[in-house]
Amino acid sequence: AEIYYALGKYRKAMKSCQLAIIFQSYGKDPKHINYVDIYENLALIYLEYGQEKEARSYCWKARSIHFSVTKREFDPVVNSIILGLIECKSENYYSALEYFGRAWESIFNQNLSHQLKNILYNYIGYAYFKLNQVDLAMKFYVKSLLLYKDNNCCNTHPDISKIYRNIGLYYEQIEKNYSFALSYYQRALELVPNRTHPHYIQYQDIISALQFKIQHEPYSFKKVCSLL
Repeated sequence: AEIYYALGKYRKAMKSCQLAIIFQSYGKDPKHINYVDIYENLALIYLEYGQEKEARSYCWKARSIHFSVTKREFDPVVNSIILGLIECKSENYYSALEYFGRAWESIFNQNLSHQLKNILYNYIGYAYFKLNQVDLAMKFYVKSLLLYKDNNCCNTHPDISKIYRNIGLYYEQIEKNYSFALSYYQRALELVPNRTHPHYIQYQDIISALQFKIQHEPYSFKKVCSLL
């Protein structure tokens, strides 16, 4: 399911999760810890389909199981990040920052070397960007990129495409520097795993929309280029 999700094959990912639930149900408690990963994967899939209600429901199922078998001292990292993403999708950016903050505290207080730590800074930056705190957003984007660089995967990891896309949004919407924005969108496109991935199609649409804007705003584009 996780591999299919990474490849953007969400229907196959969902079927794999459903099979996992069936196999897991044989002789296991319905609140077994193994269900946590399955429910969180389903939450991510439903979120990609824009079904926030279903995503939230699976996230809370996973959260309930997690706290029933572990100490409540720290929030589950993955779960808190997903809930933050759901709040972003619902445009509740302050709530998103609260969940992202819980995830960060869990990583920091437990001294975890968590793989989601790198992209978490990007998610925090995006929430600040939507709250018009754009300078702070850029600091988090840069921090996220530096963390990937420290892990020797700065130019290859697919998650970096999300960071490049967000930096592109900054240059397009805030700086009105369309050439810079295009370059970051194109970098984002190059890092998507395959051409059938929904994000690849999404980034293509963003690039096409910006190119259309450039063609129909020649004066503003020339003005930007003259400042480079």
